[in-house]
Amino acid sequence: LRLLNRLDDPTKGTILYNGEPIAAYDGQQLRREVSMVFQRAELFPGTVRSNILWGTTIHRICVDPADIAEMVGLPTAMLDKDVSRLSGGEAQKVSIGRAIAVGPKVLLLDEPTSGLDPTSTLQIEELVRHLVKRLHLTCVFVTHDMEQARRVGDDAILLIDGKKVEEGSVDRLLNNPRDGRTLKFIRGQLR
Repeated sequence: LRLLNRLDDPTKGTILYNGEPIAAYDGQQLRREVSMVFQRAELFPGTVRSNILWGTTIHRICVDPADIAEMVGLPTAMLDKDVSRLSGGEAQKVSIGRAIAVGPKVLLLDEPTSGLDPTSTLQIEELVRHLVKRLHLTCVFVTHDMEQARRVGDDAILLIDGKKVEEGSVDRLLNNPRDGRTLKFIRGQLR
């Protein structure tokens, strides 16, 4: 996932974005268009407001943090709350808010519900589906949870050891896999 917005550069091969090699893009500009949310909410010391606005300062973008808070399901009264006092679900919503505040075209999510309780997990999934529709985002959502893939995904790619094994609609991949390794993965029998 880190290769898709140049947090890491590939050691071989070429990754294309809009038909151009991503190596041709300025890293900061690419990260504005291809924004990432990590597995654990990586928040900066300070308030919800300062975290939401962090990327907008770098990219010189003017947004209303109250609008972003509303989009991610946080009350505006929470904007001045210190991030050290947030629950896991609230912190992940702030991370998503920071990611969308810069106006990306692509949202990368690296297991964004890992370690969250079931209620927070469903809230984050619903939020992502809502944002994808509202903001017309392309979303890459990494998960090892088959049911989560069904709930949030349209299309899926199964990677094993960094190599593509199979791709297709989530339903086809999970209900009628064409590659034996996919079936083993689904059954938990992959060694």
